[in-house]
Amino acid sequence: MRVRIFIFILIIGIICVPAYFIMSSFGLFQNEKVLVHYKLALEVKGKKYDAWPLISSYTAIDKNGDHRQLYYQAEGSGIEYLFQLAYGQYELKPSKENPFLDGGIHYTMDHPEYVREEKQYENANDYTELTHYYNQQEQVIYTYNPDASLDKTYVRSIITAGMTRTTGNSSRPVKDDYINISKLFKDKLGVNVKVDVDEDNKIVTLSMS
Repeated sequence: MRVRIFIFILIIGIICVPAYFIMSSFGLFQNEKVLVHYKLALEVKGKKYDAWPLISSYTAIDKNGDHRQLYYQAEGSGIEYLFQLAYGQYELKPSKENPFLDGGIHYTMDHPEYVREEKQYENANDYTELTHYYNQQEQVIYTYNPDASLDKTYVRSIITAGMTRTTGNSSRPVKDDYINISKLFKDKLGVNVKVDVDEDNKIVTLSMS
């Protein structure tokens, strides 16, 4: 009898362990999710405005919790618009085109360059491309180095569930580094980022104060 129980447990283990690793590789057990199927919006005085050209597929949030963190892909375009939202460097454009939103946002141009890239050469041929983030006073507040060990304070490695990236003849889950915008802005800019999720209407609304 004990032998049968042992064999049964062994078989279950053989089946479950690969299944666990497969599901893990597709992000089913991670705490964050990428907002591929959501619209990003900014809340101002109770109204919601489309935050485009912020890209939802480069944006992630915690799956659960009362104080969800906001993340943005470290090497994705558009992260500078989050700085403009934090500093209020935009104009609201009311519109009734989308019945679920109150309009859009026009990002102004009179601001410093918040995101700058620098090539750090190791020799005449090889280099690492660093990304520097600046505040309104043009002081560096953080530097992202893609070749360095993961800085768990401000960076998360997040999988885009259900998507794969093909290289040559092989494919693998899409996994990228994301900057923890909520923590970076709170620590370095003194700005609190609140995230609200409307699952029914597929809207993730940001507010900054």
